[in-house]
Amino acid sequence: MMENSAKRPFIHRQLLPVIVKKTVEILPPDVKEKLSKNLIEKKHIEKRFAKSEIPDKYVLEYYLMFALCFICFAAAIWILRGLLSEILQDEIAGTVGAMLFAILFPFFESLGGYYYDILEFLFMFLAVRFVLHGNFIALFILVPIAEWNKESFLFFLATLYPLIRQHADLKKSAIITLGAMFSAGLAYLYVRQMFLNNPGDMADWRVPDHLKSVFEIKSYFHTDSIYGIPFGSRIFLPHVIFVIWIIKNSWCKLSECWKSHAKFALVINGALYFLFVVPGELRDLSMLYMTFALLTAYYLRDIFKNHYQKT
Repeated sequence: MMENSAKRPFIHRQLLPVIVKKTVEILPPDVKEKLSKNLIEKKHIEKRFAKSEIPDKYVLEYYLMFALCFICFAAAIWILRGLLSEILQDEIAGTVGAMLFAILFPFFESLGGYYYDILEFLFMFLAVRFVLHGNFIALFILVPIAEWNKESFLFFLATLYPLIRQHADLKKSAIITLGAMFSAGLAYLYVRQMFLNNPGDMADWRVPDHLKSVFEIKSYFHTDSIYGIPFGSRIFLPHVIFVIWIIKNSWCKLSECWKSHAKFALVINGALYFLFVVPGELRDLSMLYMTFALLTAYYLRDIFKNHYQKT
């Protein structure tokens, strides 16, 4: 990514690489040399994460990338906390629900996680916040930036239509939704044309892989080291049962617009997942993150209420 030689579609995810490269470029040479020397010698990240391999040539870019990812992660969880607290009218359930999402996020990334996944759900939560507050100007400002990070944001915008309908009639809602998607499409085409000569393609066809995976027992019992402990990963059967249980108990709590948003996200994300995504890559079900967090928060709220009533 630093040298613009990555394969497509990964090379299209340019937001953070451009930011870190431009930031390092404007640093004074003596400051750059001093910082690089210190980071190369101290190996702060490599000592803590055995699989980390940071080339000396790009040590500043790598460390800046790590720092921005952590900052964006914290910001995303803070925004999610506000969203859940506002929707549920319960700050405790909203706070715990956001914390739980933060804890579960590494499970979504266990097969393959990338820096743009963190920015993706930050932008998704921001978009939901803007739409819920009827701040469509801010939404349109956000769209090209979010699309610059990952092309799937274009499709997420379509799932926001039911939420936009809370603030506008059918015609205006359709115009806002399609306008935002058009803006995202232009941003995608702009980035795409810059890397037409890179290897790879727009996407990989994965339907045969999914058909094979569905009928393999081992597909439902993969494990990985998460938090240094062996846990289930990918489409792990106990996790699937847990999600079904959450949906069964919390779906009825959602308002009609949120149910519609969830259905839009399931259809759009589900289709893209089976067409273009490696089986088991839960990170690519990201359009359902907001729904999952909301259902989980409702479930937690019910647990807290039952506990208070008993005590």
